[in-house]
Amino acid sequence: MCGVRPKKNSASARYCPPWTGFVVCLTWIVWFGTPCAAQDPENKVARLGFKFDQRTHDAAVAAAKAASERDDRGPEVLADGVIRLPKYYVNEERMPFNSRDILTPEGQLALAKKRYISPVYAKTLGPLSAVASLIMNPLGGWQPNGPEAMTLYKDEEQKQRNADMKALTKLDAAGR
Repeated sequence: MCGVRPKKNSASARYCPPWTGFVVCLTWIVWFGTPCAAQDPENKVARLGFKFDQRTHDAAVAAAKAASERDDRGPEVLADGVIRLPKYYVNEERMPFNSRDILTPEGQLALAKKRYISPVYAKTLGPLSAVASLIMNPLGGWQPNGPEAMTLYKDEEQKQRNADMKALTKLDAAGR
């Protein structure tokens, strides 16, 4: 598969085209994969050390069904005085969370800086406005880009709350 291709500095350097590995892999798959795919599925599983037993499967399904029927009866009092409550299965989707529900104030600030402040502003005008705010309010601390980002973040939150309220108002009006 590998041919001899002379290079500029060495006349005896070996050259393998990049597709030779693919050809070797494909040949191996065809050679060894075809007999394995033609085997009986039960024999494949048996080679792995597993054997499917229909009676055991039916017994396990019946036991699971009996357990689910037993759980639907209600609370059960055990000999130790322990009360075993029935199992409840919740099949509904989880309620989606948004950033305003789960982020801390520091996380909100980091998200706001990432989302609303451009890198050019963060390097030039942001520190200048922070110097101005530090001169006007020395107890405020050094927060470059923080107040601007939080203002934009709070504005976006308010717009989202207004849109949610408008949708709820339309839903309430349609229900009446």
